[in-house]
Amino acid sequence: MSGNHSDDDDDRPRSNARWLVGALAVLTVALLVVWWPGCRQYPPVSSRESLGAMKLLYSACNTRDPARLDRVERTVEALARDGKVTPAERESFERIVATARAGDWDKAEDAAFKFAQDQVGAGPADHDPHDRAHDDKKLKAKPGKGK
Repeated sequence: MSGNHSDDDDDRPRSNARWLVGALAVLTVALLVVWWPGCRQYPPVSSRESLGAMKLLYSACNTRDPARLDRVERTVEALARDGKVTPAERESFERIVATARAGDWDKAEDAAFKFAQDQVGAGPADHDPHDRAHDDKKLKAKPGKGK
C-alpha cells in the first residue's frame, strides 16, 4: 500500500507540471491571437480626427446615448468627404453604430473598445512618432469630455 501511495506522490509533481505547461501553451496562443497584427478585427485609423471620432463612439456606446451616435455618424460622414477616413474605417464605425442602434449597447461598447484597442501599435507606416506623441497628449488632455 505504501508503495502505491509513494507512486501517487511521484506522479503529482509530473501532473502539476503537465497542467502548468498546458496552461502556458493556451495562454501563449491567446496572447498571439490578441496581439498578432494579422488578428486585428479593425483597421488602423488614418487621422487624428478619426481617433476623436473613435473616442466619441465609445462614449456614445458606454452611455447608451443616441444623440452621441448621431454625432458620430455626422463626424464620420464629414471625415469621409474630407478623405480623413478610409472606406474600411468608415465601415467599422458604421457597423458599430448599427449594433448600438439595434439595441445591443453592450456588444457595441465592446466593439468600440476593441476598435480602439486595435490601434495600439497600429497606424500608417509613414506616421511620424512625434505626431503620435502629440495625439496621445491631445487625447489625455480631454479626460472628462464625452462622459
